[in-house]
Amino acid sequence: MAVVVYAIVSAVGSPNGTLVVEAQSSGKNSVSLGVSVSINGQKATTPATLTLSQGTYTVTFSAVPWYTTPPARVVLVPAAKTSYVVGTYNPIEEFVSVGGGGFNRTSLSVLHGVTPVVWVNPSTTDQVIYSPPMGKVDIPPMQNFTYVYPQAGTFIVYFPVSASNSMEVTAQ
Repeated sequence: MAVVVYAIVSAVGSPNGTLVVEAQSSGKNSVSLGVSVSINGQKATTPATLTLSQGTYTVTFSAVPWYTTPPARVVLVPAAKTSYVVGTYNPIEEFVSVGGGGFNRTSLSVLHGVTPVVWVNPSTTDQVIYSPPMGKVDIPPMQNFTYVYPQAGTFIVYFPVSASNSMEVTAQ
């Protein structure tokens, strides 16, 4: 009589997991961004879906002009599960001081539709500035006005009472 033993070995689950990495701009008009990322030294471009061995990974986002770079993120990728990492890029604000009939700079370069320009009035009197396409703007004392140029172009911003004191904004 012969004894035959059958063994059935099956792996339950997978030793790999999935990591989904995305990058987006912040704000109400958030858009997906295609940026370079590094996952423990492995390069990818967002949006990226990677199959990785279970473990801990550090996701590092690359710099993008006009935006602050999100901090590196540490993420656990468990076996047979999906982990998500989103890097949020915030536009870099540009500040211009408006007071005493003048500006603290003569020119400024911004990205249209993205870069907020913050016009700050540190004085004790109202300051009025004018420029197409934003029109006439009255900035009360110790207040500010934020504007994002909607289209590309070069715009002259000036004081209506003293057009000789002006600055140039180039929206790319």
